[in-house]
This record gives sequence, structure tokens and C-alpha cells, in this order.
Amino acid sequence: MIKEYYHATVIDTTLNVVNSRIESVRSKNITKTSLRVYKDQRIGVAGAIGSYKEDELLKEAMEALDRGIDYPVAPSSQLTMTQDLRKPLIAPQDLVTEFGQLLESLRELQPNYIFSNKMSLSERSNILYNDAGLKLEYADRTISAGLIFKEKSSTSVFDGAVGFRERKYDRKLILDEFNLILNAYSEKVSLPPNGRYPVVFLTEDAPVGKFITGLKADVLAKGGSLFSEKIGQRLFNEAFTFGQCLDPQEVYLSPFFDAEGVVNNGYTYNLIEDGVIKAPYCDKKTAHKFGFAPSGSAAAAYDGVPQTALLHPTIKKCGKSFKELLGGQTGIFVMMAAGGDFTPQGEYATPVQVALLTDGERLLGRLPEFNLSSHVYDMFGQGFRGVTDRTFLPFSGDSMAVLEMNIAAP
Repeated sequence: MIKEYYHATVIDTTLNVVNSRIESVRSKNITKTSLRVYKDQRIGVAGAIGSYKEDELLKEAMEALDRGIDYPVAPSSQLTMTQDLRKPLIAPQDLVTEFGQLLESLRELQPNYIFSNKMSLSERSNILYNDAGLKLEYADRTISAGLIFKEKSSTSVFDGAVGFRERKYDRKLILDEFNLILNAYSEKVSLPPNGRYPVVFLTEDAPVGKFITGLKADVLAKGGSLFSEKIGQRLFNEAFTFGQCLDPQEVYLSPFFDAEGVVNNGYTYNLIEDGVIKAPYCDKKTAHKFGFAPSGSAAAAYDGVPQTALLHPTIKKCGKSFKELLGGQTGIFVMMAAGGDFTPQGEYATPVQVALLTDGERLLGRLPEFNLSSHVYDMFGQGFRGVTDRTFLPFSGDSMAVLEMNIAAP
């Protein structure tokens, strides 16, 4: 029998912002523990929040083992790795003062807007170890804000959002970034004629939902995916590579290993490579069932068995600047698009509530609402221009994806 422990700790200090001022502070420090026991190709899991008694948790896990949950694969073993990404940031006791000053400056610089929502200092640590020689440790710390804004003259509940999540802090650069976006939002510009244009997304907001649903191993294997029986085929732009990334230098507050202790080479696993579908994503048990390689894509509740989940989907960067990808055209930077989705056939459409016009170096103004459409084989095929290494924004380090898509007035 092999015993395996997974400890996940969350430490947060979160400020609630109402009417552009800090209204309240909430702190939490929670550790969740999962104890897994493996025996005779079965798994038993018990979980605890906070403190626990070792013998009682083991008893629960052994009782769960007797329920006969199959686990016909070996637990991860003989691997020791540590990644600690924590850097000095604002101390929790100074957070109210610092964010209070940031909000005060924001009120002065942008008097026509009201801000609300959350600002946080967050820390995560994850430790996974077992009797088979596995010991993986991860820790990270970030500071973040997600502020929704509303023009004082607006009748909407809110008009848009600004925010960041970084392992660094610079009040001036944050204010520069917020001003850049809000000043552009205040400047109305006309919608171009209906047609095909370069459309820009923060990479984490890019419309990749069809890959998340369609490249899941069990869906693909059972023929329920648009991409079933297409492994090995080039269906997309040769510059398009898509997969899972747990690289600590690229991903915040998420360990470099999955819930089963799989660590991929270079912390990445490509599902589509140079336009060719290479593999689905799956946990170990699903990989064994359908004859695939495990992709390190397992997630688990603290008291649950690992299940398949794509962890941090990503598009490979191309090494070009945002302006180069636009190629002399103006781009449409989508800031808020809610209510859209893919059809089973791969067609995509969504209304866009907030978008800004950009030349790759500046934000030129706010466009009226419009509709956006394309097809998964088009936007990531002929229409795929690439992903920048980072944005042109003063503070945020996010990358941007540029896709040619069709726009139309509502």
C-alpha cells in the first residue's frame, strides 16, 4: 500500500471596494489536506480542512479504499522538485494604506468614474508527497486588483473593468495603465464597416473553448468531438501551437505539477503543435482506459479522486510585437464579450459589450457594441496572426492574441 498526502494552503487578504473606497477587509488562511491510499489497483481518498488527526484521516481513507474505486495505474514516484516564486510585496498590514492611496489617486485622475469590487494579496503553497519517493513543493505570491468601473452619468450597473495580477507592484505604472484604458473608454470612435479585421484578446480571454471541450480524451475517443479521428492532421495555421502550460514563470498561483504529481517536460504539453492535432488531454486513469499518454491534466477536490481537467490552456507566443502582428492596420481590442459560444460544428459568435480601437501602441477610443463571428478552423487557421510576448500596457505582463474575425453592427 502507498500513502500519499496533498496539502494546499491559501492565504489571502482581500479588500472590498465600494464607491471607490475601501469598505472592508477579509483575511483567510486555509489548508486543505488530501490523504490518498493506493492498493491492488484501487484508490481511497479522505480529506480535511484545517487541523486533523492522522489516525482518523487514515481510517477514512482505508474505508474509502474498500468501496472499490478503480485506479489501474501507478502513483507518481521517485521525483523531488521545489519551486518557490514568492517575492517581497506589500505586507498584509500595509495593504489598506497602499491600496487606499492608489484609490485616492484614481479618484483624482478619473473623477467621472466610480470603482468597486476587489483588491487582494494572495499566497498559495502546495505540497504533494508519498511513500514511493515523490516530493513536490510549490509556493507563490501575487498582488491583484479586479475593479469594475461605472461612469457617473451611466445608467448601467457597470460599464467595464480594469485590473492586474502580478508578482510585482508599482503604483505609478498601475495608474498609468488604468488611465490609458479609461481615457480611451471616454473617447468614442465609430465602428468600422462590417467586415474582417484583426481582433485582439488578452491571451487568457481568447476563444479557445472548442479546444477545451473537443480535446478532452474521453470525448475525443468516443467520437463526440469535432476533432475525433483527426489526430495527426494539420487543421490550423502552422504558427498555431496550443496546449497546457504550468511553467512557473508564466503561470501565477498554480503549481507546476498536476493533482497526480505529473510534471511535464518544460512544464508544457502541446495538444496542437504547428497546426497539427497531436494529442488529447487526460489524467492517468483516462489515459490508461483509452490508450493515450497522460498529459499531466488532473485536478482533484481535497476529498476527491483525480479527474481530467485542462490546467491553464495557452497559445504559444510568436516573438513578434503587437504592432508587428497588426501589420499597419488598426486592431479591435476586446475587453468584455459575454453571451457567445461555439456551435457543435465549430462556428463562433458573440456580442461584444466593450472594445477599444488600437494601433498597436496606443488605445484610440471606445467602439460601440457589435457582434463578432468566425469559425474555429478560420480564426486559428488563415486568420491566426500570432500571440505577442506581452502587451503594450505599462504594468501588466499579459500577452495578446491577434485573430482575424468578422465584425458586424448589431
